[in-house]
Amino acid sequence: MTRLGPLITLGSVLALAVVFLLANTQAGKPGSAAASVTTAPTTTAPTTTSAPLHALYAGRSSGNQVTVAIAINGHKVAADLNAGQASEVSLQGSVNGSNFTLTSHSGPAMTGSISGQDMFGTVTGFLGQSFPFSAAQAVVEAVYTGRSSGNQVTLAVATDGDKAAAYVCNGKTIEAWLQGSVNGNQVSLTGTKGANLTGSLSGLDMFGTVTASAGLSFPFSAELSPRPAGVFQARIAVNGLATRIGWAVLPDGTQLGVAVAGTTKYPAPPLDLSNDSFTLGGASFTAAAVAGNETVVSP
Repeated sequence: MTRLGPLITLGSVLALAVVFLLANTQAGKPGSAAASVTTAPTTTAPTTTSAPLHALYAGRSSGNQVTVAIAINGHKVAADLNAGQASEVSLQGSVNGSNFTLTSHSGPAMTGSISGQDMFGTVTGFLGQSFPFSAAQAVVEAVYTGRSSGNQVTLAVATDGDKAAAYVCNGKTIEAWLQGSVNGNQVSLTGTKGANLTGSLSGLDMFGTVTASAGLSFPFSAELSPRPAGVFQARIAVNGLATRIGWAVLPDGTQLGVAVAGTTKYPAPPLDLSNDSFTLGGASFTAAAVAGNETVVSP
């Protein structure tokens, strides 16, 4: 697939999970993945089950020395170990049923098993030590951005756990809002006037078909993208007309959007990604990033 902007490395993506874990631990959020894995139990897992097709786990070593983030995609698995002060290593490996094995070029390795939403295992050879760890499946917010195969449209998909919202447009007159679900590695979204998206998650990528409206369907590819990538929208009044504006923003800052006022559609104004502001009709406004669990399609 064609890469959009800077290459997103596996380590950088998994590092986001570590930040997520640390932030929630400090906040002490009840029910969060971080709160559920603050104290690591024994490394002997109970009855195990097959690994999910697409999931992210976040946890810690039993002595809290190291944070652990593990991403599973089908039979492939990758992990990031972080002990702070630039002590970080990335590992890759495979999943066989409920068991997984990972290795790295620098020596550290991981083995373990998955039981429901929990993961248990052992890290060896990291900073000269071996230790048990536990992790819990995390609800992850992510953004995938990309284009159709012929560059007819650009799209951004925001996910939040098992929910997703998306915006697709050509920056002129074609645009659609979509929302729906993520089930395993399958993404299914719908909108109005026949708009829909069906896709599959594979590693850090999403592939599928997006339909902006009846008769306008395109194959697409998208990749997991860092900020400023995202789905943005604004609902404002311009010269007395209710106007909705959507933007699909790529990780290199490239953006396409469409403003809709009644039956009139026109290119969206540039979005200042430093503060999400824009100017239209001589007035200044602020757009909002759209999360995957938001309702973007009106009944």
